[in-house]
Amino acid sequence: MERRVKIVSTLGPAVSKPDRLRALLEAGVDVVRINAAHGNNAERAHLIRNVRDAAADLGRRVPILFDLQGLKIRTGPISDGQKRVPVARGSVVKVFPRPEETTRTQIGINYPRLLDVISPGSRVLISDGLIELLIEEVHADHAVASVGRGGMLLQKQGVTLPGAPITGGALTDADREDVAFAMGQKVDYLGLSFINDASDLRAARDEAGFHGTHAPGLIAKIERPEALSNLREIAAEADGLMVARGDLGVQLPPEQVPRAQKEIIGVANEMGVPVITATQMLESMITQPVATRAETSDVANAVWDGTDAVMLSAETAVGEYPIEAVQTMGRIIREVERDGPVRSERAGVHARIEGDDQTRQFADAIARAAYALSVDSPVKYLVVFTKTGSAVRRVAKYRPDPPIIAVADNEETACRLSLIWGVRSLVVPVEPDPDQVFRKAGQMIIDQGLAQPGEFGLLVGSLPMTEEAGRTNLVHFRELGT
Repeated sequence: MERRVKIVSTLGPAVSKPDRLRALLEAGVDVVRINAAHGNNAERAHLIRNVRDAAADLGRRVPILFDLQGLKIRTGPISDGQKRVPVARGSVVKVFPRPEETTRTQIGINYPRLLDVISPGSRVLISDGLIELLIEEVHADHAVASVGRGGMLLQKQGVTLPGAPITGGALTDADREDVAFAMGQKVDYLGLSFINDASDLRAARDEAGFHGTHAPGLIAKIERPEALSNLREIAAEADGLMVARGDLGVQLPPEQVPRAQKEIIGVANEMGVPVITATQMLESMITQPVATRAETSDVANAVWDGTDAVMLSAETAVGEYPIEAVQTMGRIIREVERDGPVRSERAGVHARIEGDDQTRQFADAIARAAYALSVDSPVKYLVVFTKTGSAVRRVAKYRPDPPIIAVADNEETACRLSLIWGVRSLVVPVEPDPDQVFRKAGQMIIDQGLAQPGEFGLLVGSLPMTEEAGRTNLVHFRELGT
């Protein structure tokens, strides 16, 4: 059975060698993620080359998501000869707004504005909230905190400041350098960390445009309460959303994360924006070959919620069982989809078109019509012709039963579409004669083993064939290849 929900896999030392990368793709990975917080540009470029070589060998289109760091606040170093420092519950520590050496009695944090955004009563969470500091006093050059939750502190651990008025963290100077590198490598998506509102995405588009004509899609990672409050405007500006449950679960009380996940996925489904559910999905498989029952349920529930993709992080980056983790995730998705595609209630809601954009209103009506016709006719496939991918996203929003085959006129768009729910893609150049394009595309679909001769497809596209995006105005029944 063809799996509709996609799998995103984070790369790292566990799968960096070409044979391991190939095995990862063979196991079912649809999209790879490279985390800009780790490694250097030479290592990342080598990894990107290996991914593309493995994908080409397998005849696959595997988009690369390059995940920017954003404003990553971290603790300072630990003195030579020590790997960790115990921070005891109930003890008192000094907190400095610079990367001072960490000891039992002081912790440095590499955020110069720290003392401006905290006050007595503020919480400072370290290492995904495992260690909690409660601010008691704020002085000119340091703060004094009591330790609410203790633990072993490693060097350069992530720091979260719940409720602190942090701005400008979505695109740091380091991120701008990483954008230049990513544009040079022609990655397919950029992941934006710690955004607050849609202006952060517009700033990222401007920065990407500064570095050339290649236009990667933007994945907005929802990690902050501010982003949740601005969810619709962010979704309208983004090319995808990510339910970034790790940081979200530190910024919010953990019990609020499931509700936030459902809301993010629901808004994405309603607006026809692809959404990735991420963090700790199969966490136990970092060190063991079998997932827990709770993890299995977590992945399944994300699929039932309506996610386009589920993501593996440390499980494939540094875990002992990366291939098994991908295979496990694939089996869970197929089991959930055994009775047909999962169609969330909000996926069926008519797309809300802001303003009086008649072109988009017609295009969305065509997508709804294509879904309805696929229900009431014996078509085996929905074949969607697209310039930018927007027509494919509109059709995928309604979660049709027949597989979606996207026909793009360029390799860049075809590759990016591998993230979208239920989509396989191919490339056919645009020609003035639509009949010729339809025939070529149908024959290519058969030749690539995506369909059998004699099967019918419902074709979605535009007349006249155009270079302009968003002009979808056609549905057409056709025996593929004729």
